Amino acid sequence: MLVKSLFSEPKHAVALISGFIFPFAIAPFLLWPLAVVSLTGLLYSLQGSTGKQAFFRTWLFGLGKFLIGVSWIYVSMHDHGGTPAPLAALMILAFAAFLATFPAIFLYSFQRWFNQPQHNHWLAALSFAAFWFLYEWFRSWFMTGFPWLFAGDAQLETWLNGFAPIIGVYGLSILTALMASALFYGYQQRQPAYLVILLIWPLGLWLQGQQWTEQSGSLKVAAVQGNIAQEIKWNPEQRGPTISAYLNQTRQNWDADVILWPETAVTLLKDQFQAYLDGISDEAQKHNSALITGIPFRYTEGPFKGEFHNSIVAVGNGDGLYHKQKLVPFGEYVPLADTIRGLLPFFDLPMSSFKKGEPDQELLKVDKDEQLYLIAPFICYEIVYPELVADMAKNADLLITVSNDAWFGDSLGPKQHMAIARMRALETQRYVLRSTNTGITALVNNHGEMVATIPTKVRATLTGEAKTFIGQTPFMQLGLIPLYVFSLIIIGAGLLLNRRVG
Repeated sequence: MLVKSLFSEPKHAVALISGFIFPFAIAPFLLWPLAVVSLTGLLYSLQGSTGKQAFFRTWLFGLGKFLIGVSWIYVSMHDHGGTPAPLAALMILAFAAFLATFPAIFLYSFQRWFNQPQHNHWLAALSFAAFWFLYEWFRSWFMTGFPWLFAGDAQLETWLNGFAPIIGVYGLSILTALMASALFYGYQQRQPAYLVILLIWPLGLWLQGQQWTEQSGSLKVAAVQGNIAQEIKWNPEQRGPTISAYLNQTRQNWDADVILWPETAVTLLKDQFQAYLDGISDEAQKHNSALITGIPFRYTEGPFKGEFHNSIVAVGNGDGLYHKQKLVPFGEYVPLADTIRGLLPFFDLPMSSFKKGEPDQELLKVDKDEQLYLIAPFICYEIVYPELVADMAKNADLLITVSNDAWFGDSLGPKQHMAIARMRALETQRYVLRSTNTGITALVNNHGEMVATIPTKVRATLTGEAKTFIGQTPFMQLGLIPLYVFSLIIIGAGLLLNRRVG
């Protein structure tokens, strides 16, 4: 029935194809004009439609967007989660179909109350950008959030990234949507005045030269990539070889101020590994170095006894313990666990019973020459949350993130993940040091540029100098308040004016 509908209604097909091309605008392809083309195609498909038709066409757009954009989840489900291929594909389809309902809901409202022939076309152009922002914002927190595949991520390496420290990736999404709506309505109404939006490009280039933070020092850093195969990582007999591999690489880099191991590099609980960790801490301290590693944590006493956390610990010349706040559904915790555990191997993955950490945890500390540096840690998926990162970065000199993207192989996922970390560096004007099990391990500067990286699927150590910064960008200070105000004004004005017209 869906295929028949696509052939009978050309605009249905346009919406679906527009969704298919959207992911090619972001990493690893970064063909940014496709983001504008994609949204322009979506707008074209909505013209002349009813609210219900707009809902369905936008849902088709979202289905195409997410089928391509989150296809990498298949690798974790099938290759590492033991889910049969047909069922894994069906689950990806269901996930994409669910995510597609979010833009459909918001653009249904846009079409019904802002984009009919009798409505003001200038307000329609502006309100499209406002509704697009609200859709991405809603998706970033609803049901723990999925802040992935944002339109603004397409501007990572364009002149427009100069706006990132001011309005963040959400603001870049608004600018991208504004370009699409200006092109569409400008052509439709034969009004070149819509193209005034193109003035944002030279302004973005000028903003790239603005420094909102200032350098406070520097740290010599090393990030170890152990390259432990996912299928053997959690085997008990692999624990010794894994720790030996990380220590051997670490001992060649004790001259670094900070040495970073990836997420769950240690595959023992912290209380089980504590005696050995104390020895590593003493060794690091003798070399005036701090070691920071991912490690699973268990409370052995007190009111939280028996709780497990995905954590980071700093030892040697470092101090602090951080518990991950943003957990991945089914990967780190299982919704309705008592009901669905045992149905599929994917629902019984190792370390899938974590509890989320509390907000407002203390930052990690690193001592260098009696100067204290504060480090904001993010475990894997957490780096994709713009507001979380901006908030934790306010008092941080450096950002670090650890991950185990081996779950997703050589798919789009790890490359998208790396690009998102670069956007966080742009928004906060902080260096980001990233350590992963199999790649992508990298050092990113305060302009979102890759300073150093090492090949994926090799055992190696990245070394470099991470400059530290203090101060706050406008995005860190104001967050989404300017974007909320923009959306409220545009939607409010549209409702008022269109009510009079209607």
